[in-house]
Amino acid sequence: MAAPQSALARFFGGLLGIYRFFRSVLFNLLFLFVLLIVFGALMGTPPVMVQPGSALLLDPAGIIVEQESYTDPLTLLTSGSAGLGDNGEVLLQDLLDVINAARDDERITSMLLMTDRMQGAGLTQLFDLGDAIDSFRASGKKVYALGSSFDQGQYLLASQADEILMHDFGQVGLEGLAVWQNYFQNALTTLGVNVHIFRVGEYKSAVEPFSRNDMSPESRTNYTRLLNDLWRSYVSRIEMNRTLAAGTINDYINQYDTHLAEYRGDTADLAIAMNLVDRIYSRPAVVDYLKQQIGTNRDDELSTVDYREYLRASPSDISETADRIAVIVAEGEIVDGEAPQGTIGGETLSALIRDTASDDGIKALVLRINSPGGSAFASELVRSELAAFKDSGRPVVVSMGDTAASGGYWIASAADQIWAHPATLTGSIGIFGLLFTLEASFNKLGVGTDGVGTTALAGANALGRALPDIASRSLQLQIENGYQRFITLVAEARDLDPLQVDAIAQGQVWSGQAALDNGLVDQLGNLQGAIDAAASLAGVVDYRVEWEQPFMSPYEQFLKQLMEQSGVQALLQPLTSGLLQTSPVQQILQNLEKELDWALRANDPQHTYARCLECGSLRL
Repeated sequence: MAAPQSALARFFGGLLGIYRFFRSVLFNLLFLFVLLIVFGALMGTPPVMVQPGSALLLDPAGIIVEQESYTDPLTLLTSGSAGLGDNGEVLLQDLLDVINAARDDERITSMLLMTDRMQGAGLTQLFDLGDAIDSFRASGKKVYALGSSFDQGQYLLASQADEILMHDFGQVGLEGLAVWQNYFQNALTTLGVNVHIFRVGEYKSAVEPFSRNDMSPESRTNYTRLLNDLWRSYVSRIEMNRTLAAGTINDYINQYDTHLAEYRGDTADLAIAMNLVDRIYSRPAVVDYLKQQIGTNRDDELSTVDYREYLRASPSDISETADRIAVIVAEGEIVDGEAPQGTIGGETLSALIRDTASDDGIKALVLRINSPGGSAFASELVRSELAAFKDSGRPVVVSMGDTAASGGYWIASAADQIWAHPATLTGSIGIFGLLFTLEASFNKLGVGTDGVGTTALAGANALGRALPDIASRSLQLQIENGYQRFITLVAEARDLDPLQVDAIAQGQVWSGQAALDNGLVDQLGNLQGAIDAAASLAGVVDYRVEWEQPFMSPYEQFLKQLMEQSGVQALLQPLTSGLLQTSPVQQILQNLEKELDWALRANDPQHTYARCLECGSLRL
């Protein structure tokens, strides 16, 4: 007969049993999941059937970007469909491709644009989408925009539609453009953090949050001019789309309380009265109305095809034997070394340009830049690789997206031609250095720092000691040298006198239109215009566009192929389709995190940065 177990033994025995149970469940679930992936890969994705008379359902869920941030394929697979996760991103080029394909597809007769789940986009991205929707409408197909309410970005996109429908409890939330920063000088002083700033450029304001408690007069002047340029573009586009009298949008915003009082606080009635929307609706009524306008399928449901499915169902008809124009997207902050997609790593992007240059079938290169800048050293690495590509006798054209400022412009200066949108943020030709030391913090904590070194610079960067004067003077000289190098690069590339460049430099940020007027860019237009220009410079007529992608490991490629072939994402999509809008508190915390994150990731080997801090925050 077995001896009775003690209470402690029974307790741990129970824990062991629970562990074995959950381990068994976990392994069984993992086995089933892998089996599902393999089965899906073997079966392939079911064909997408586009019924004649369908409406294209354009429902971008997340932030519209030009290059998706890197996500491990397994994580992406288990989180559901791309663009539907907590940090969902929607690729701009996918939206453009699907709209252009649907424009010429006789089976597609209209478009239903739903904006509720769109979480943000750059002004130039929205203009590009608007141009594509305009082209869709010009083919004789009607566009309906549907939203519970509209923020500024959502409304700009919706204004391209023939009809805008808004919920009867909704609001057209226009407020204008602004740059508001948090300033940390007092907080850093309280914490005992000493900030050492080295800069050249009267308007180079990227370091101001660490050196001031408010915006400098120079920065205020610069951003007032810039925001007014961008706002004029925004307002004129909407007033043109909605056939509104000039000044209507500014009057709507500046007299909002007065106008709202006339309609007893009813925001939907006000939007109707000012011709900002065409119909207000309740949920059941709008479905019936859209059925009448768009049509229904055999199940008496709206006859629509989701743009993600339609994109998968639209084969390319471009000849594989045509000459190729390579397009590389450079999106995000510029950092030294290697970096995943969504960040520009100096070594990573340089290697991609080098690999592209080694392919003799590539006749020209278009670099699409959407970056506020970053490491000066990494920017120079990329610029020199572009110059080497040009030395091979093939043209390089830069297409600027929403932002190509500071280090982003440093890179662009190597191009044969620079294209920008009128609302692009560019320029910010300036340079700065930033170092933090914690000697005051250590003193408050009672921590001493002492030691010896062989030279005057040995241990100069130790956090617990004051920055030696020799280091401070040396860094300032390096920054001044870097600025002169920046000025010289731009002057030689743009065939300008260095004094001319200095006058429009000094860290000043310009709109694309102003940059054209100042000689910093060659043409105004979108990415396709830049691609056509590159083909013309290369002397090719029949060409196809090849989107160059960063290197993926065999493991990543395998999982990505499984994900694309198995259709598991489509099976998991309903589980993640309830994408929630980011709450105001989350937005505040995310913005604060972004403001500090770049300083934590700054890794230039000489502490030298060409970055526009505010440029990354102007999203609608």
